[in-house]
Amino acid sequence: MNEWTRLVRTVAPAGPAVTLAEAKRHLRVFHDDDDVNITSMIAAAEASIEGPNGIGIALLSQTWRLSLDHFPCEIIVPLGPVTGVTSVTYRDGAGLEQQVSGLRYDLDQQPLRIWPARDTAWPIITCEPGAVKVTFECGHETLPQDLRWALLLLVGHFYENREAVADGGMAELPLGVASILERYRVGRVA
Repeated sequence: MNEWTRLVRTVAPAGPAVTLAEAKRHLRVFHDDDDVNITSMIAAAEASIEGPNGIGIALLSQTWRLSLDHFPCEIIVPLGPVTGVTSVTYRDGAGLEQQVSGLRYDLDQQPLRIWPARDTAWPIITCEPGAVKVTFECGHETLPQDLRWALLLLVGHFYENREAVADGGMAELPLGVASILERYRVGRVA
């Protein structure tokens, strides 16, 4: 199992990163007939960018949990931008959940790396699936304009290319989208 499959979102963002009104304005759609489809396209655009199945970022503020089988030398959080570490917990030898205190990390560094407090070590635990849980908050408080633009370009791409097959061949993903997203990619080598 890789680090991406060990991530679970526990608290979703309060709403979409771009609104239906913003998307319709971008698409120059002045009727309500396509509202359901456009809303779905916004969700699909967000899903293609966000989280472990996207480029490893959270668009808006949300909470995730990383599960590990043991304590590594350092815990690397493969999602960003991380804005806070809520807790690092583990199951002790008796199977009880305990919280680690005295963590070291730098929120300015992405991907985030977490270590035990200076001159200490991680607790001794039994190596088992999900023995260590790291709960963290991540995402942008205000979505950067270039990411907002990438989302709108993707929605436009989905709106214009609704079918899996087209007479003239499928249109490639807009170059501007790939260029913008590459700047924000976390945790993977492109």
